[in-house]
Amino acid sequence: MAFTISPGLLPAHHHDAARLYWQAFGPKLGKLMGPEARGVGFFAATVNPEAVISAVLDGRLIGIAAFKRGANGFSQGGLGALWRHYGFGTLWRLPFLLLLERNAPRDTLQMDGICVDASGRGKGVGTALLKAIIETAKAQGRAKVTLDVIDSNPRARALYQRFGFKPTGTAQLGPLRHIFGFSAATTMVLEIGT
Repeated sequence: MAFTISPGLLPAHHHDAARLYWQAFGPKLGKLMGPEARGVGFFAATVNPEAVISAVLDGRLIGIAAFKRGANGFSQGGLGALWRHYGFGTLWRLPFLLLLERNAPRDTLQMDGICVDASGRGKGVGTALLKAIIETAKAQGRAKVTLDVIDSNPRARALYQRFGFKPTGTAQLGPLRHIFGFSAATTMVLEIGT
């Protein structure tokens, strides 16, 4: 499988990137950002192409890796964008969405997810995207890469551990697990030096 990895996201791929993001994180975001069509529409309209690394095969987007670039990660949608897509529903969604926000120290690149289409799974796409994230961190002069992995995604955790990411703490969600669809999230950090 001869796919290419490149920084950024073409405008023609915004909707496909939003669809991939929803496939990966819909179980976590579904109750807050659903239904699916609305969630995908929100992400397609607010995608932050500068915070995305693309995996493309024959002109088709088959994977993305996102990271925080400034205050925004995959989505650069703020309160105004939420209001346009969810109206008064923004009022109950916003406090829960704020709980998901993560900001890493200046020397650390905060990952915002890796998503691979079913056609690219098991073919090295996720590994190549993770390598590209690490190279991006190095190019930015960062000493570390950090991410949060949920307890219901052991495949992702295994990938991160193979790359040397170490768990640094786990947050239990308690009753919020019914809203987010997972019970715990583990923060993992990779020391890469500069």
